[in-house]
Amino acid sequence: MTPDTVAGVDWAGGAWLAVVFEDDEPEPRLERDLEALWNDGVDRMLVDVPIGLPHDAETLAAREAVDSAARSAAERPSSVFPVPSRSACEAATDGANYETVNERNRADLDKGLSRQSYHIAPAVGEVDAFLREDEAARERILEAHPEVCFRGLNGSPLEHSKTGVPGVGERLGALDGHLDDPNAALGRVCRVLSEAQSDVAVAADPTVDDAVDALGLAAVARRPLDELRFLPEGADYRDGVGIPMRMAYWSAERLD
Repeated sequence: MTPDTVAGVDWAGGAWLAVVFEDDEPEPRLERDLEALWNDGVDRMLVDVPIGLPHDAETLAAREAVDSAARSAAERPSSVFPVPSRSACEAATDGANYETVNERNRADLDKGLSRQSYHIAPAVGEVDAFLREDEAARERILEAHPEVCFRGLNGSPLEHSKTGVPGVGERLGALDGHLDDPNAALGRVCRVLSEAQSDVAVAADPTVDDAVDALGLAAVARRPLDELRFLPEGADYRDGVGIPMRMAYWSAERLD
């Protein structure tokens, strides 16, 4: 059964950019924290952030299996960043500098942390803290990767980077048949965001590819749950507190 209200959510410019579908009209929103969006009545949410964090060698192996499957499916390996350990994310959320977070990650996982992973660690830590408190949300707030989702929706590999005009056009083409009018949907998202006057909207700086990513995640979130697929196929990985490690997508055929 298709949920009543769904959202595709991307971390963008210090805020969460959500594209919410309650019917056929996309409603963009910017929120400082994910919990506020969740508490506003969203039934299912696909989020471009790692869910299920490693804390030792065993959970690291499971997490790396998820990320490896995503790199293969997306066919864009550099778009999937290594996931920080839970305690590294906690330190980053508390405002620790790169050196401190990197040392925490090395102590937990015996490996350093890239600058890219450090910059997303506060957002990762926020989602992780929320899901540790709300077990019911773990089955309805799902990790997804935009490049995997667009690959599945497109039915064939994508040729262009999402940061250029050809890449945006290619991804809008992938949404044909999944949204009524992808071009109009993206236009609406951009127009509404350009007119937003809230403190969050003023402070955030979402880009066009952030909006495209959130729209793609929302398109997948609209599918009935029994139509979604997960990477790695057939696996049941969980982290040390029982949070699932998997990536949701939709495709006519498996991508792994």
